Amino acid sequence: MKFSHRFRFFTGLLTLSLVGSLCFSPISADAKKTTRKTAAQIAAEKAAAEQIEAERQAAYNKDIDSNAIDGWPQGPQIYAESAIVMEASSGAILYNKDMDMKNYPASITKILTALITLENCSLDEVVTYSYNATHSIDAGSSSIYTTEDEQLTVEQSLYALMLESANECANGLAEHVAGSINSFAEMMNQKAEELGCTNTHFSNANGLHDDNHYTSAHDMALITRAAIQNPDFLRISGTAKYQMPPTNKRDEITYMTNHHYMIAPYRGVTTYLDDTVIAGKTGNTSVAKGTLVTVAQRGGMTLIVVTMRTQSTGEKGVPLFTDTALLLDYASENFTRYNVSENETNFSVAGSGTSYIGSAIFGQSKPLIQINSDDAVVLPNDASFSDASPELSFQDEDTDSDVIATLSYTYHGEPVGTASIELTKDNLQDFAFDKETGAEDSSEDTSDSASAETDASSGTEPIQQKHFIKINVRLILIVAGIALLLFLLYRLIRHLMNTFQFSVNLPVPGLRRRRSSRRRRFSWPFRKKRPDTRYRRTPKKR
Repeated sequence: MKFSHRFRFFTGLLTLSLVGSLCFSPISADAKKTTRKTAAQIAAEKAAAEQIEAERQAAYNKDIDSNAIDGWPQGPQIYAESAIVMEASSGAILYNKDMDMKNYPASITKILTALITLENCSLDEVVTYSYNATHSIDAGSSSIYTTEDEQLTVEQSLYALMLESANECANGLAEHVAGSINSFAEMMNQKAEELGCTNTHFSNANGLHDDNHYTSAHDMALITRAAIQNPDFLRISGTAKYQMPPTNKRDEITYMTNHHYMIAPYRGVTTYLDDTVIAGKTGNTSVAKGTLVTVAQRGGMTLIVVTMRTQSTGEKGVPLFTDTALLLDYASENFTRYNVSENETNFSVAGSGTSYIGSAIFGQSKPLIQINSDDAVVLPNDASFSDASPELSFQDEDTDSDVIATLSYTYHGEPVGTASIELTKDNLQDFAFDKETGAEDSSEDTSDSASAETDASSGTEPIQQKHFIKINVRLILIVAGIALLLFLLYRLIRHLMNTFQFSVNLPVPGLRRRRSSRRRRFSWPFRKKRPDTRYRRTPKKR
């Protein structure tokens, strides 16, 4: 019995092993095939990665154009194929790496979309999204999932555009402003041309890939320079987080976070946060690769950094944001901004007695012309303002502008800034006198306090009460000239009246007496004698 049980046991094991081998042998074959395929895929992926790394290194080793300038600080090597650092107030280009290379911009396109929208709309206008606006974007592209007929304000749409890079919001704003996306693209191209862009053509408002949609790092810096002049653009673009209230199509709050790692901790990345960064926009497509625009304020300079066609390493923010951090440090550590009006001496109008106008009586004399106090140049740290070479050019006389000439500065042949020479706005001079309180001003004080309370209730700061006397210097001179002419005319008339004995019956005391005296002193030969003495004869002496 024991032997039979053992025999059955071993027989069963043998049977199971045979069945298992027969059942799993096809699977093992398939597994071997799968293993061989995966190895091929790994090899292909490795080759592709090596190719990408080779391209990245080639971009890194690309020449820096600005490093060839004599006496210019040597800029860092970066992985972007094209880049620029521009100082906004002067327009000086501090770093140039093939800045005029045409590239696909991806979502940094939306900087111009926002600028044109702000120039043509009020923030409280309502945008109603069409089917075309919400359904003509690529699947999986950036969006806040706005639906057809949903209504957002222009301000809400701009937050979605600049923070979440919502492509359908770019379409909706374009249709709201221009009626259609194509018409809006024409406005974009016209605006780009006005700003001096030479390597730009836009086909849409969101930057999704189109072969005919391209720009350059230099042109994007010019566009950004114009955009940051708008305070609403700066406020929206520099916002880290925003909450959009429910709309007519959604019942919940929509939370938005800025995708720019230097402005907000997007997706938990905090490595690149920089409190000097005040605005920016990210962009990325498989064709455009990484694009980035960053605006920062450092050392009295407003720095615009644009990098384009940056190949990612797969690590978040590398090398897109590391490149920008290097460029910001380079610019802030190697350059100094000089105010032209405070440093220029070759074209100074101070000290020239003929160049001053105004009222010396009121202590308000100022020059007839002046250099714009906001204009500046940017020079390397080891250079002085006198090292910059100015060139004076006069404006056309046909223009209505107050600018009569422009000073263009160069350093070793490179433009470093301009300054405008303007006519002084002297038509009105303000003389402020502090208001003195007294009994006679009690009624005015009452009204002033009431207005101050009104300002406080409305959330605005109360305005310090002052009396202003506006003196029109030109008008005073004209009036004085007219008064002088009238005085001379009066003296001439009086002289003629005295000479030709014209009589004017004026009730002035003593006037008749003075006239009689003058008549006795002077008489004309043809004056008629009085009737009682006409025939009177003097008796002859006998």
